[in-house]
Amino acid sequence: MQKSTDQYIIEGGKEGKRRLNILAGVLRPYTRALLATRGVEAGKTLIDVGCGGGHVALMVAKMVENNGRVEAVDFDGEILALSREDAIAEGVNNVLFRQGSAYDINYHNEFDFAYSRFLLSHLTEPLSVLQKMVQSVKPGGQVIVEDIHFSGHFCYPVCKAFDDYVRYFTMAAHNNGQDAEIGPRLVGLCKDAGLTNVAFEVIQPCFNTGQGKLMAYSTLDRIKGTLIDQGIATAATIDNMLAELEQFGRNEQTIMSLPRIFRVWGEKR
Repeated sequence: MQKSTDQYIIEGGKEGKRRLNILAGVLRPYTRALLATRGVEAGKTLIDVGCGGGHVALMVAKMVENNGRVEAVDFDGEILALSREDAIAEGVNNVLFRQGSAYDINYHNEFDFAYSRFLLSHLTEPLSVLQKMVQSVKPGGQVIVEDIHFSGHFCYPVCKAFDDYVRYFTMAAHNNGQDAEIGPRLVGLCKDAGLTNVAFEVIQPCFNTGQGKLMAYSTLDRIKGTLIDQGIATAATIDNMLAELEQFGRNEQTIMSLPRIFRVWGEKR
């Protein structure tokens, strides 16, 4: 979810939705526990800014039940259409998916919570969007953000393709004026946006089996076009990296992590 001048480095559409399905499945228990701890429950309202595949929005819609409400905003109309199909299939009718830019949300004192996951790292002006999120919640409401410290990835044993993937992703974001290392900055940004009682925690899921080990491969595949366009790597180099990551991921003796994830929350005065 960006301005027209912001370029999302990860390709979206149907294939992008498949990647987001994997990511959502891996992160669901972590995000659900965070939101429940922060007080998301029956009757509450929440805006999910940069909702991607809509997975958190649908999960929250069930948490707040029919007397609660969720609005979910994203710039990718194709992914939103698929998210609406998911809502119908799951019988969820208290969520509204709306296409638009995070910079353009313009609510005032309307929601109990404003939430984003892995959005701010893709923006050239994250503080501007955080201020919009603060504006959206009621006095006493909460803003909750989860975002990455991408260089915090690790794998075991050393895998050159994995290390290059982490480096290339960070470079591509930087070249677009975005910050894949934004995680440690989030506390200060939330305070600058006007939140009080700001607190945070850091998690880092890691895996030797299962779908979590697909994330590096899947993400590299979806940033291939950006890496080529920016001259960071050739198609042949990326294809070789993908083959190495696939083989490394299949080996149950190896360990692969997601990036460090900073989870920050605060209250509106």
